[in-house]
Amino acid sequence: MPIQEINVAIIDDEQNAIKMLRNEIVTFREPKLNILFTTTDPLVGIKKAKEMKPDILFLDIQMPVKSGIEVLRNLRDDSDFDCHVVFQTGYEKYTIDALREAAFDFIMKPVERPDLSNMINRFLNLKYKSSFRNKINQIQEKGTQRISLPTADGVCFFQKDEIVAFEYMAHEVGVKPYWAAFIYDNRKVILRRTIKGQVLLGHTNNPDFFMINSGTIINLNYLSFVDYKNRDCIMVPPFDKMKYQIARNKLAKFKERYDNMV
Repeated sequence: MPIQEINVAIIDDEQNAIKMLRNEIVTFREPKLNILFTTTDPLVGIKKAKEMKPDILFLDIQMPVKSGIEVLRNLRDDSDFDCHVVFQTGYEKYTIDALREAAFDFIMKPVERPDLSNMINRFLNLKYKSSFRNKINQIQEKGTQRISLPTADGVCFFQKDEIVAFEYMAHEVGVKPYWAAFIYDNRKVILRRTIKGQVLLGHTNNPDFFMINSGTIINLNYLSFVDYKNRDCIMVPPFDKMKYQIARNKLAKFKERYDNMV
């Protein structure tokens, strides 16, 4: 999947609050929340956050030495700071202060699973539907034709530019092989098991889709680089974690189509 892991960190002066939040975080499976560090010391937290650059920072508002708001202001002095700060507190009176500081989110202690899940969903939506989606829109025409994808239960409809790749999933233990569509917003759509790769490629009816090997069809608008030596296909971030390799018998066709500068 595009996002397999989200790096998080916790700064809270109460060790018990850290323990409770950690217990909720470790229950996430998809996406996995990887805890980079936790600390009860705001000064240590500032140093570690600047060094380790978590995707999400859980930050207590009311702390000795430095409040959470002061910590956030300090972090923002760093030009490289690009972290989604989630304020947490047991006191609703701090909500307005958090909003004034333009925190990404605000959750009450003790942190409950529904609040945490809602926050993670907001993060994923923002990650895919704002900055990254704008980048994609710059290289793709708006309003492209829709495509219907047959599933076991019915039919799903997508804009063609929403599909990053199709993969033939043949290595899951105890599961019969199937084709799946990977969508830009971190969804995996399992297709009807009777569908064939070449039929699927023809169904897209779009030159932007290229079958790089017998089990992978990629949307070339999401392709960043092809390493001819190793035959690796590198996708644009954040999909660069998707590992694809172009088959030898497909490489010549790819070069003929795209590497045509003389």
